[in-house]
Amino acid sequence: MINGSSPEPEYIVETAGLKRYFHLGGSEVRALDGVDLRVARGEFVSIVGASGSGKSTLLNLLAGLDHPTSGSIQTTDGQLTTMSPGQLARYRAFEIGLIFQSFNLIAHQTALINVEMALLFLGVAKKERQRRSIEVLTRLGLGDRLHHRPDDLSGGEQQRVAVARALVKNPKLMLADEPTGNLDKDNSRAIIQVLAEWNQQGGTVILVTHNLDLARQHSQRLLQMDFGKMVSDSGTGGQQT
Repeated sequence: MINGSSPEPEYIVETAGLKRYFHLGGSEVRALDGVDLRVARGEFVSIVGASGSGKSTLLNLLAGLDHPTSGSIQTTDGQLTTMSPGQLARYRAFEIGLIFQSFNLIAHQTALINVEMALLFLGVAKKERQRRSIEVLTRLGLGDRLHHRPDDLSGGEQQRVAVARALVKNPKLMLADEPTGNLDKDNSRAIIQVLAEWNQQGGTVILVTHNLDLARQHSQRLLQMDFGKMVSDSGTGGQQT
């Protein structure tokens, strides 16, 4: 710290000139068109915008699920754009938690097994997998639903299982893509509250959402996207546009 100034924040992810173009027929779709973004460790950042604005495309790139047309994505684990498929798989397994609107649960497995699967790929021993999974499911109010399959759970309960599956790894970064999109108001609040509490314990969250009210209530920064560009960034700790 120099002359009483605050130290430079540690950025958990940084993008520069990030572009993702698609070709549909004879047309070029600029899903992302030059996004510069910095997210500091411990932030809760929400990204809002109309459908087709590029929010989910950005999240998929940050998760290493897609490859940009150009630009860079620097994480604490390295430069995503130069990683091999195996390195990207390891990054997703060890470094990030992913929550999707569609839950993506294994239909024939119980809630407990769905959560344990996240630790299986990390090489965690069976007893420890079970202990940690039961602990996080119980914390999310699902202690009496451990052995229920997804079809026997409500939409809100299924999403809480999906959140538990992401949280049980204790990732560096949580990426949540419209996690309340299929839920009613009460369940939506409950899911965002879980993410907010995890953030208060030091976790970093990037949330894509249409729910502006919930985003404003819990986020430290609110980003707005339009036509593949970051058009506003309100709050502290990052770029201001």
